[in-house]
Amino acid sequence: MASILIFADLHLGRPDAPGMEWVLNVLEVTTADACICLGDIIDRKADAATYVPQAQKVMARACELFSDVHFISGNHDVHHELSLSSPVTVHSADVHSFHCAGATVVTAAVAADPDPRTLTFPTRQSNEPHLGLLHSSVTGEFSKGICLPTTPEQLQACGFDAWILGHVHTPQVLQDNPFIGWVGMGETVLYDVPTSSLTRL
Repeated sequence: MASILIFADLHLGRPDAPGMEWVLNVLEVTTADACICLGDIIDRKADAATYVPQAQKVMARACELFSDVHFISGNHDVHHELSLSSPVTVHSADVHSFHCAGATVVTAAVAADPDPRTLTFPTRQSNEPHLGLLHSSVTGEFSKGICLPTTPEQLQACGFDAWILGHVHTPQVLQDNPFIGWVGMGETVLYDVPTSSLTRL
């Protein structure tokens, strides 16, 4: 049964963040086919000499444990040169799709901080499971900064099975069916591809 582990907003280098050991433990104990970091793996104020290597270690360990590993940058990540190496797939800031664990995934990485771009996403094109991933403030009610603004109605109109979001640090659900909501800091989501269902870990 194919599944994707998704985490976001690790914010390595931030005093109240869960830290590298937390995420490494999550990676070790979670069974999934793929792993996706949905942005802000490192805090914008973090000391790069200390925390960039930690971010690289996290993603390198993910590559050892999962068959497919992806990184989609958030607004804090653009302040650092992370230089994540293959086999991590580092995604561009343009809207695009890719295949992961049997699902079509649509995304766009953050390009700047703030990133006020209003993006247009494609509508569903097949019966294959479709998942949207975005590091976004959406309409801004849970965020102090503008980051790829959109609305739940615009995301719903794509016809995807779920939209999983990064950027907001507490888990929030904007809509249940289809699911639209944030992972949160110190939280992970397991997306089951065949059933298009989500489990918080």
